[in-house]
Amino acid sequence: MTYNDILILVLKFLLIFMIGTFLGWIIETFWRRYFGKARRWLNPGFLNGPWLPLYGFGSIVLFVICEYISPAYYRVLAFFLVLTILEYTAGLIFIGHFNIQLWDYSKNKGNFRGIICPLYSVLWTILGLIFSYTLFPLLQRDISHLLNNLELSFFIGIYIGIFSVDMWQSFNLALRIKTFVNESEEKWHVDFENFKLELRDRVESGIKNRTHFLLPFYGELGSGLRERLGKHKSYRINILKNLRKRT
Repeated sequence: MTYNDILILVLKFLLIFMIGTFLGWIIETFWRRYFGKARRWLNPGFLNGPWLPLYGFGSIVLFVICEYISPAYYRVLAFFLVLTILEYTAGLIFIGHFNIQLWDYSKNKGNFRGIICPLYSVLWTILGLIFSYTLFPLLQRDISHLLNNLELSFFIGIYIGIFSVDMWQSFNLALRIKTFVNESEEKWHVDFENFKLELRDRVESGIKNRTHFLLPFYGELGSGLRERLGKHKSYRINILKNLRKRT
């Protein structure tokens, strides 16, 4: 494989990743508005911008599956297993390492540690099928032409630059959250979605303040973050105590 072949391969997967992160962000935004527990417009995921890395990696996996697995029933099985494993791995990393819970399936039947459950595994499989019959044929047909477009390569570079800055800021925030939780005596995790809602709807001195939609932690990265986390901790500890009483 030549250097040019490797470059084209890298650009191909970057393009698929970019498309997946943005489409996934749209899907999750509307899902949280109409079907999620918040039922409100909320910037989903861990990052600030309109992108979800989990969907980006999922899109690459789906593309590879569609390219190398041809019988439809094998594809369905691969979608179900691989996407479930991908979701479980991502959830486990954030809960186990950063003490951050990005989603919670604990109220769904058959869930495992609140990270995966049969319902969402089926939904991911359906998304995989939609991908295989819509996006995959388009990408497979047009991706070489797109990659030969110099302007698109420049756009991919801009995307990666902005995305990398967002990743750096978000993981810096995650480390600060991890430090705060580790300093606590109780064992608990930050409910990321509820925490963002609390920041948006906090009430101080009778004035309702809101953070920006695409910058959910804007203005909260100073000393005020620890204060907000302290209030969120009380909320989470009460929930955990109530769950233990029920069990």
